[in-house]
Amino acid sequence: MIIQGRKVYIDEELREAQLEIEDGRIKAILPCGNKPADADYGDNWVLPGLIDIHTHGYNGGSTDRATKEWIREWMAYLPSEGVTSVVPSTSSCPESSMFPSMTAIAEVLEEGCEGAEILGIYSEGPFMCEKYRGAQDLRYLTIPDRKKIDEYIAACKGHLIYVMLAPEMLPDMDVIRYLRSLGIAVACGHTGATFEQIREAREAGAQSFTHTYNGMRGLHHREPGVVGAAMYFDDMYAELIGDGVHVSFPAMHDLAKTKNKDRLISVTDAVAYKGWPVGEYRDGDTVMRVCEDGVCRLEDGTICGSANRLNEILGREITKANIPYVKAINSCTCNPANLMGFGQRKGYIKKDYDADICVLDENFNVVQTYVRGKAYL
Repeated sequence: MIIQGRKVYIDEELREAQLEIEDGRIKAILPCGNKPADADYGDNWVLPGLIDIHTHGYNGGSTDRATKEWIREWMAYLPSEGVTSVVPSTSSCPESSMFPSMTAIAEVLEEGCEGAEILGIYSEGPFMCEKYRGAQDLRYLTIPDRKKIDEYIAACKGHLIYVMLAPEMLPDMDVIRYLRSLGIAVACGHTGATFEQIREAREAGAQSFTHTYNGMRGLHHREPGVVGAAMYFDDMYAELIGDGVHVSFPAMHDLAKTKNKDRLISVTDAVAYKGWPVGEYRDGDTVMRVCEDGVCRLEDGTICGSANRLNEILGREITKANIPYVKAINSCTCNPANLMGFGQRKGYIKKDYDADICVLDENFNVVQTYVRGKAYL
């Protein structure tokens, strides 16, 4: 198959190119018109497939109580927003439901499915502090040790690739060192850590910040806190929910300004109510509102996730927050791929890479998505 366009994102430039795809990979990158094209996308942006490494659910389903049937439905949906790879993310809930869900995700990963490819599993909870837990359930907060990490790895059948921790909750940073020795990426999040505690976590191997600004100690001129650390440490990644509500557009711009083009990561943090109409919904004793701004809130107004699509977040970052397009595109493609350890085959349009491709129009609507060369729209 041959696809081409005048704005193909190669080597951080939008250029004319033709892509030859064979057996799910990019076989060659050729000049436009070199061979008869099966699809010509003209002035639409032809980007690497978008990668969402922090997302919890969709259409009433959640990673905290996942079934294999629902996971397959979710993966089949994701190409509609340009997402070709995903790291399903669990939160604070009873292990009696979390562990079977993790196992179900791992089994779908191993069996394969239509739609987006599951890269691994992200444990966003419950290793966090009470003050900055946000909408996470207080009853299940846990201080981890090596034994607990081993239990999570077993539930994930070895596919746990990303773990969030509140460093100040650790008696020492041994758990971070242990996770990194196993090749598992570590983020600091839902944390009231001081700048120095983040420095210690970084020295132990922490690499990232979970949804920067949200659920963490803010910036103060005498105590830079977690936000200050996210801006200060150039070698650490910073997740961002770039919808303009979780974080204002000026604050989004400021964070992007402090991070180099290789360290910003855009995420949706989408929850179970994504895909549902604006309104109020009840889940047991919890009342959740899906708001017109694409944000989900508890009854008291606490933000508890989003209903946003990653292609829309990319558009807002560029058009509303004035983030340079290279920084914004990288934040949805190669940066999450590199943090998760898949940058050798995903996140770029390069020869021999997976043919994961997202085509967006001038308004950032998805025109077509290819996952390993298969068209989904």
